[in-house]
Amino acid sequence: MKTAKVRPISGAALVISIVSIFALGACGGSDGSGGSSADSGSVESLADQSAGKAAAPEMAAEDADAAAPKQAVTKASIISTGSVALDAKDVGKTRTQVQQISDRYAGQVTEQETSDSDDDGPSYARMVLRIPSKSFDDAMADLEDTATLVDSNTTTTDVTTEVVDTEVRVKNARTSIERIRTLLSRAEAIGDVIAIESELARREADLNSLLAQQAALENQTSLSTITVNIDRAGPGGSSDDDPGFLAGLSAGWDALGDSARVLAVALGAIIPWTPVILLLLAPVWLLYRRRRQVAGPMAGPVPATGPAEE
Repeated sequence: MKTAKVRPISGAALVISIVSIFALGACGGSDGSGGSSADSGSVESLADQSAGKAAAPEMAAEDADAAAPKQAVTKASIISTGSVALDAKDVGKTRTQVQQISDRYAGQVTEQETSDSDDDGPSYARMVLRIPSKSFDDAMADLEDTATLVDSNTTTTDVTTEVVDTEVRVKNARTSIERIRTLLSRAEAIGDVIAIESELARREADLNSLLAQQAALENQTSLSTITVNIDRAGPGGSSDDDPGFLAGLSAGWDALGDSARVLAVALGAIIPWTPVILLLLAPVWLLYRRRRQVAGPMAGPVPATGPAEE
């Protein structure tokens, strides 16, 4: 009696057998549910099976690459924000200098607010700058030297992990959408088409949300935000760096100018009343003059008294 030998099944034959079983199962399911609609779970399962057959060589290549030693280099993503408070005698001139610094570093002024006084130009200005992140430190140093520095603050936030996570999620969402589209191109039953299109719309909405988050992170990490507040320095304030005689001379000129302005305001208020005052005083002056003229002749000359005649 001969003994039958059992030959071991090769890896390739095993893979072919599993694929054949899945193909038969898929054909049987399609024949038995021609008019039924597929739910979200079945859509994902069919998409994974359809993409798995096509992506088998790519997965093998990725596994081979993963086996090779390599070092991933991730660029740090930092969000930098700063604020600078300045005192200046001429707010308008300092505001122009801040604009020039922004232009020097290829930045832009996204917000600007100015409070004007009645006589000496603007008294306060607030500017929001967007400066390339690579020039953040240099721009802050230049802004601090523009006028008398009152306060300066900087804040940095590391969002590298969030950026990398968003990139991975975007990549996975795009891959998933491609699988759903491949499955949609192969669907024949109306119910399957409707279910797959609904799932495709949901995943595209998720992808758009992730792309918006990615764009916001890119904007925050590529451009830094600097807020500049400029106040007018008062008389004798910190904006005057000249000590001693020069400081006193400057304060004296300021006081003289203030006095001249007060006098001019007073004269301006009195001048419109001058004709009225003259009209009221003219009758009084004429009456007084007439009384003096009348009183003079009535008094007459005083007779001289001589010695008495005997």
